[in-house]
Amino acid sequence: MKHIITYSRIIAIYGILFFTLTGAGIKNYSVKAQENDSARKVILEFIEEVNKKSASIDLIQSENIIKIKTATLDETGSIEVRAKKKDDLWFRIYGSFAFISKDAFIAHFNRKKFLYFDNLNDKVIEGPTTDTNIGYIARIRCSFDDLLNVMTGTVNIPISEADTLEMNKSADNTIITIKNEKGKMSYYIDSDSLYVKKYSQITTAGKESLRILFSGMARSGAGYYSRRIEIMKPLKNEYLKIFNETYETGVRNLDFKVDFPGDVRRIRW
Repeated sequence: MKHIITYSRIIAIYGILFFTLTGAGIKNYSVKAQENDSARKVILEFIEEVNKKSASIDLIQSENIIKIKTATLDETGSIEVRAKKKDDLWFRIYGSFAFISKDAFIAHFNRKKFLYFDNLNDKVIEGPTTDTNIGYIARIRCSFDDLLNVMTGTVNIPISEADTLEMNKSADNTIITIKNEKGKMSYYIDSDSLYVKKYSQITTAGKESLRILFSGMARSGAGYYSRRIEIMKPLKNEYLKIFNETYETGVRNLDFKVDFPGDVRRIRW
């Protein structure tokens, strides 16, 4: 028989670990884990539950207000988003940007490649999905997972066997910290409803390079999505905010096609 560990059991084990630490007089409750010890198993099961609730919000179509602020840009406009987890993200930015007219640009990303139509300059760019290429198109450099999290208002927590995991408890939050050779990521999770409120990335030099905030939570089925998302790159003074106006889930037959005229200039990166 397959052994199934329920969320209630995870919380029970989690509680026992913290009770043990409390009894030892430790005020900063912490469970650290490396390799395949029992503490790591508890943390992995907690992360799995968080990811399950996030994954239940899928086949998304939304209309949003977007604000982008960088060293050379400070504008507000509109963005339509379509997403199918974990691999397809389509968006169209248009509206009142100073440099944007109707349907200024449309992009489709998956984990391997992207296609981008720049309607203002009559060109199409295609190439591999990298942090640098995402930064060029979305105006803020981040990973595909970060971009998907921001555009959908939901969070999937990625982990690998090489990661060191840590779990802490504070007030209403459970804090998961993932450490590896790139630095560390800390996720602040609502302990009751299991949605991510915030996560941040700290470099090996101890500098915060990324911060993403999720607020105005709305329930959909078993999960929650954020109606207001803010992404900040403190080291580069870059900021992007999305405020949701309409949000649908379970939308069948989502179209991820990027339409463009046949006579535009084609560029391959």
